[in-house]
Amino acid sequence: MTHQDRFYAARTTASVAAARGRITLPDMVALSSVVEFVKNDLTKIVRYAAVSVAIVPCGLLTLWLLLRADMKPAVANIVSTSLWAIPNYLLNRYWVWNKRGANSVRREIAPFWAMALLGALLSTLLVAVADQFTDNNLVFLAANFFAFGVVWLLKFFVLEKFLFGAAKKQSGVTV
Repeated sequence: MTHQDRFYAARTTASVAAARGRITLPDMVALSSVVEFVKNDLTKIVRYAAVSVAIVPCGLLTLWLLLRADMKPAVANIVSTSLWAIPNYLLNRYWVWNKRGANSVRREIAPFWAMALLGALLSTLLVAVADQFTDNNLVFLAANFFAFGVVWLLKFFVLEKFLFGAAKKQSGVTV
């Protein structure tokens, strides 16, 4: 069992322990798996966060500029998201996961863009809802930021488990 698998099991165990109001020895062992996961992947986690710290403000600035140019909020959101998904993919693939070699459209690019599309759809939906109630650009930016925050948490584990981290596991190297 890889430390990522132990992490998922530990998360469930920790939730059960918290619901019971006590932590047992097996719970402590499970929680140590979480600590091991963070320790082993700390560089990756910090880099993943750094990519977001760089990309998110750029995307929000682009969205704000498009809104200031009187573009419809939903269209501006899709344009901004599509534009910044490219450097996001490249930075995550090459810098965060140190992946080299040819890009696989089926195994990497398509799933990554699907997650970007999920974020774009969720954020566009929230921006469109906000557009029904206000014309305040700060509300549109907040809706975009919130939607991508939700997707951001899920995306790290998908990228690690199924996309970029999966190749290392297949080659016999545990991440």
